Amino acid sequence: MRFLIKMENLKEEPAKVRLDYRSRFISLLKSVLGEEYYSNHKIKPFTFAVFFGKEAKISNGYIENVRTINFRFSSGDFLTIAKFYNGILQLKKNQYIHPIGTGKFKIIDFRPEKEREIIGFFKTLSPIVIERIGSKPKDSPEERYITPDEESFEESLVENIYRRYIAIMGSEPQFSKFKFIPVKVKKEYVRHYGGIVKTFIGKFKIETDSKDLLEFIYKYGLGVRTGQGFGYLEVEDEKRTSKNINI
Repeated sequence: MRFLIKMENLKEEPAKVRLDYRSRFISLLKSVLGEEYYSNHKIKPFTFAVFFGKEAKISNGYIENVRTINFRFSSGDFLTIAKFYNGILQLKKNQYIHPIGTGKFKIIDFRPEKEREIIGFFKTLSPIVIERIGSKPKDSPEERYITPDEESFEESLVENIYRRYIAIMGSEPQFSKFKFIPVKVKKEYVRHYGGIVKTFIGKFKIETDSKDLLEFIYKYGLGVRTGQGFGYLEVEDEKRTSKNINI
Protein backbone atom coordinates (compact mmCIF):
# COMPACT_ATOMS: atom_id res chain seq x y z
CA MET A 1 0.00 0.00 0.00
CA ARG A 2 1.19 3.48 -0.82
CA PHE A 3 0.63 6.76 0.99
CA LEU A 4 1.21 10.44 0.25
CA ILE A 5 1.90 12.85 3.10
CA LYS A 6 1.93 16.56 2.28
CA MET A 7 3.87 18.85 4.60
CA GLU A 8 3.95 22.63 4.69
CA ASN A 9 6.56 25.01 6.10
CA LEU A 10 5.07 27.11 8.89
CA LYS A 11 7.70 29.82 8.46
CA GLU A 12 7.06 32.61 5.95
CA GLU A 13 10.59 32.30 4.60
CA PRO A 14 11.19 29.21 2.42
CA ALA A 15 13.32 26.52 4.02
CA LYS A 16 16.88 25.62 3.15
CA VAL A 17 17.64 21.89 3.43
CA ARG A 18 20.97 20.06 3.22
CA LEU A 19 21.45 17.62 0.35
CA ASP A 20 22.20 15.04 3.04
CA TYR A 21 18.58 15.27 4.17
CA ARG A 22 17.36 11.68 4.52
CA SER A 23 18.20 11.44 8.23
CA ARG A 24 15.47 14.01 8.95
CA PHE A 25 12.84 11.76 7.38
CA ILE A 26 14.23 8.68 9.11
CA SER A 27 13.74 10.68 12.31
CA LEU A 28 10.13 11.31 11.27
CA LEU A 29 9.60 7.60 10.67
CA LYS A 30 11.02 6.80 14.10
CA SER A 31 8.30 9.05 15.55
CA VAL A 32 5.69 7.19 13.49
CA LEU A 33 6.85 3.56 13.58
CA GLY A 34 8.91 3.52 16.76
CA GLU A 35 12.64 3.41 17.43
CA GLU A 36 12.70 -0.39 17.18
CA TYR A 37 12.38 -0.24 13.39
CA TYR A 38 15.82 1.35 13.22
CA SER A 39 17.44 -0.14 16.34
CA ASN A 40 18.89 -3.06 14.39
CA HIS A 41 20.36 -3.75 10.96
CA LYS A 42 17.46 -5.86 9.73
CA ILE A 43 16.17 -5.24 6.21
CA LYS A 44 13.30 -2.76 6.34
CA PRO A 45 9.92 -3.82 4.84
CA PHE A 46 9.20 -0.42 3.29
CA THR A 47 10.58 2.36 1.13
CA PHE A 48 10.04 6.11 0.92
CA ALA A 49 10.66 9.04 -1.41
CA VAL A 50 10.77 12.80 -0.92
CA PHE A 51 9.84 15.61 -3.32
CA PHE A 52 10.64 19.21 -2.33
CA GLY A 53 8.36 20.93 -4.82
CA LYS A 54 8.80 22.43 -8.28
CA GLU A 55 10.07 25.73 -6.89
CA ALA A 56 13.00 24.11 -5.04
CA LYS A 57 16.49 24.46 -6.47
CA ILE A 58 19.94 23.11 -5.56
CA SER A 59 22.71 25.55 -4.70
CA ASN A 60 26.02 25.10 -2.84
CA GLY A 61 25.15 21.82 -1.17
CA TYR A 62 21.61 22.83 -0.20
CA ILE A 63 18.08 22.51 -1.52
CA GLU A 64 16.67 26.03 -1.38
CA ASN A 65 13.22 27.61 -1.65
CA VAL A 66 11.41 24.68 -0.01
CA ARG A 67 7.83 25.59 0.90
CA THR A 68 6.12 22.20 0.72
CA ILE A 69 7.23 18.56 0.85
CA ASN A 70 5.60 15.47 -0.59
CA PHE A 71 6.62 12.39 1.40
CA ARG A 72 5.69 9.03 -0.15
CA PHE A 73 5.71 5.73 1.73
CA SER A 74 5.17 2.21 0.42
CA SER A 75 5.02 -1.25 2.00
CA GLY A 76 3.39 -4.61 1.46
CA ASP A 77 3.60 -5.63 5.11
CA PHE A 78 0.24 -5.35 6.92
CA LEU A 79 1.66 -4.61 10.39
CA THR A 80 3.98 -1.92 9.05
CA ILE A 81 1.14 -0.34 7.06
CA ALA A 82 -1.17 -0.32 10.10
CA LYS A 83 1.49 1.17 12.33
CA PHE A 84 2.38 3.82 9.77
CA TYR A 85 -1.25 4.76 9.12
CA ASN A 86 -2.12 5.10 12.80
CA GLY A 87 1.15 6.87 13.60
CA ILE A 88 0.72 9.54 10.91
CA LEU A 89 -2.91 10.13 11.91
CA GLN A 90 -1.79 10.66 15.50
CA LEU A 91 0.92 13.14 14.48
CA LYS A 92 -1.57 15.05 12.32
CA LYS A 93 -4.13 15.09 15.15
CA ASN A 94 -1.48 16.41 17.55
CA GLN A 95 -0.41 19.04 15.00
CA TYR A 96 3.11 17.69 15.18
CA ILE A 97 5.83 19.99 13.82
CA HIS A 98 8.96 18.43 12.35
CA PRO A 99 12.13 20.51 11.83
CA ILE A 100 13.73 19.98 8.41
CA GLY A 101 16.62 22.25 7.52
CA THR A 102 15.75 25.84 8.44
CA GLY A 103 12.02 25.10 8.23
CA LYS A 104 9.37 23.75 10.56
CA PHE A 105 6.94 21.48 8.75
CA LYS A 106 3.42 20.44 9.60
CA ILE A 107 1.37 17.60 8.06
CA ILE A 108 -1.49 19.19 6.11
CA ASP A 109 -2.73 16.17 4.15
CA PHE A 110 -2.45 12.38 4.36
CA ARG A 111 -4.04 9.92 1.99
CA PRO A 112 -3.53 6.54 0.29
CA GLU A 113 -2.30 6.60 -3.29
CA LYS A 114 -3.83 4.33 -5.89
CA GLU A 115 -1.59 1.44 -6.89
CA ARG A 116 -1.15 1.10 -10.63
CA GLU A 117 -1.11 -2.09 -12.67
CA ILE A 118 2.43 -3.52 -12.56
CA ILE A 119 3.66 -4.30 -16.07
CA GLY A 120 7.42 -4.17 -15.60
CA PHE A 121 8.07 -0.59 -16.74
CA PHE A 122 9.32 1.63 -13.90
CA LYS A 123 10.71 5.06 -13.12
CA THR A 124 12.55 6.02 -9.95
CA LEU A 125 11.11 8.45 -7.42
CA SER A 126 14.17 7.96 -5.24
CA PRO A 127 17.66 6.77 -6.28
CA ILE A 128 18.40 3.03 -6.38
CA VAL A 129 21.32 1.51 -4.48
CA ILE A 130 22.67 -1.89 -5.54
CA GLU A 131 25.44 -3.60 -3.57
CA ARG A 132 28.08 -5.31 -5.64
CA ILE A 133 28.37 -9.07 -5.00
CA GLY A 134 31.38 -9.70 -2.76
CA SER A 135 31.68 -6.09 -1.59
CA LYS A 136 32.24 -5.10 2.04
CA PRO A 137 30.89 -2.18 4.11
CA LYS A 138 34.39 -0.69 4.40
CA ASP A 139 34.84 -0.55 0.61
CA SER A 140 34.73 2.79 -1.19
CA PRO A 141 31.42 3.78 -2.83
CA GLU A 142 32.88 2.85 -6.23
CA GLU A 143 33.79 -0.63 -5.02
CA ARG A 144 30.77 -1.30 -2.81
CA TYR A 145 27.98 -0.21 -5.17
CA ILE A 146 27.26 -1.00 -8.81
CA THR A 147 25.22 0.73 -11.54
CA PRO A 148 23.68 -0.46 -14.83
CA ASP A 149 26.66 0.68 -16.93
CA GLU A 150 28.99 -1.77 -15.16
CA GLU A 151 29.72 -5.42 -15.87
CA SER A 152 27.87 -7.97 -13.70
CA PHE A 153 25.24 -5.39 -12.69
CA GLU A 154 22.29 -7.70 -13.34
CA GLU A 155 23.89 -10.49 -11.31
CA SER A 156 24.29 -8.15 -8.32
CA LEU A 157 20.76 -6.78 -8.78
CA VAL A 158 19.24 -10.28 -8.68
CA GLU A 159 21.30 -11.15 -5.58
CA ASN A 160 20.07 -7.98 -3.81
CA ILE A 161 16.44 -8.75 -4.68
CA TYR A 162 16.82 -12.40 -3.67
CA ARG A 163 18.36 -11.47 -0.28
CA ARG A 164 15.69 -8.88 0.52
CA TYR A 165 12.84 -11.14 -0.58
CA ILE A 166 13.94 -13.92 1.78
CA ALA A 167 14.38 -11.48 4.69
CA ILE A 168 10.96 -9.87 4.24
CA MET A 169 8.78 -12.67 2.86
CA GLY A 170 10.41 -15.58 4.69
CA SER A 171 10.76 -17.73 1.57
CA GLU A 172 12.75 -17.83 -1.66
CA PRO A 173 11.37 -16.04 -4.74
CA GLN A 174 10.30 -18.35 -7.53
CA PHE A 175 11.38 -17.20 -11.00
CA SER A 176 13.39 -18.58 -13.91
CA LYS A 177 13.60 -15.48 -16.08
CA PHE A 178 14.95 -12.05 -15.18
CA LYS A 179 16.26 -9.25 -17.37
CA PHE A 180 16.96 -5.61 -16.56
CA ILE A 181 16.58 -3.33 -19.59
CA PRO A 182 17.73 0.28 -19.11
CA VAL A 183 15.63 2.85 -20.95
CA LYS A 184 17.02 6.13 -19.71
CA VAL A 185 19.17 5.78 -16.60
CA LYS A 186 22.10 7.71 -15.20
CA LYS A 187 24.55 7.34 -12.34
CA GLU A 188 24.13 9.70 -9.41
CA TYR A 189 26.24 10.22 -6.30
CA VAL A 190 24.16 10.97 -3.21
CA ARG A 191 25.26 12.51 0.07
CA HIS A 192 24.09 10.33 2.93
CA TYR A 193 25.01 10.39 6.64
CA GLY A 194 28.19 12.32 5.93
CA GLY A 195 29.33 9.95 3.20
CA ILE A 196 28.68 9.27 -0.47
CA VAL A 197 26.49 6.54 -1.99
CA LYS A 198 26.70 5.58 -5.66
CA THR A 199 23.19 5.19 -7.08
CA PHE A 200 21.25 5.39 -10.31
CA ILE A 201 18.00 7.07 -11.34
CA GLY A 202 15.77 7.00 -14.40
CA LYS A 203 13.50 4.66 -16.35
CA PHE A 204 13.88 0.95 -17.04
CA LYS A 205 12.06 -2.28 -17.72
CA ILE A 206 12.24 -5.56 -15.80
CA GLU A 207 11.27 -8.71 -17.67
CA THR A 208 10.48 -11.73 -15.50
CA ASP A 209 8.12 -14.69 -15.43
CA SER A 210 7.16 -13.86 -11.84
CA LYS A 211 4.35 -11.35 -11.27
CA ASP A 212 4.96 -11.82 -7.53
CA LEU A 213 8.53 -10.57 -7.93
CA LEU A 214 7.40 -7.43 -9.75
CA GLU A 215 4.82 -6.78 -7.03
CA PHE A 216 7.49 -7.19 -4.36
CA ILE A 217 9.77 -4.67 -6.08
CA TYR A 218 6.91 -2.20 -6.50
CA LYS A 219 5.71 -2.39 -2.91
CA TYR A 220 8.98 -2.79 -0.99
CA GLY A 221 11.38 -0.92 -3.27
CA LEU A 222 14.33 -2.00 -5.39
CA GLY A 223 17.86 -2.48 -4.11
CA VAL A 224 19.21 -1.91 -0.60
CA ARG A 225 18.78 0.95 1.92
CA THR A 226 15.08 1.29 1.05
CA GLY A 227 14.33 2.15 4.68
CA GLN A 228 16.69 5.14 4.29
CA GLY A 229 14.85 6.67 1.35
CA PHE A 230 16.17 4.77 -1.65
CA GLY A 231 14.61 2.46 -4.25
CA TYR A 232 11.05 3.87 -4.45
CA LEU A 233 9.53 3.08 -7.85
CA GLU A 234 6.50 4.21 -9.79
CA VAL A 235 4.94 2.36 -12.71
CA GLU A 236 5.80 4.06 -15.99
CA ASP A 237 3.60 4.24 -19.08
CA GLU A 238 4.45 1.29 -21.34
CA LYS A 239 3.86 2.99 -24.71
CA ARG A 240 5.90 6.06 -23.84
CA THR A 241 8.74 3.98 -22.40
CA SER A 242 8.83 1.35 -25.17
CA LYS A 243 9.74 3.94 -27.79
CA ASN A 244 13.08 4.54 -26.05
CA ILE A 245 14.13 0.95 -25.41
CA ASN A 246 17.22 -0.09 -27.27
CA ILE A 247 17.69 -3.86 -27.05
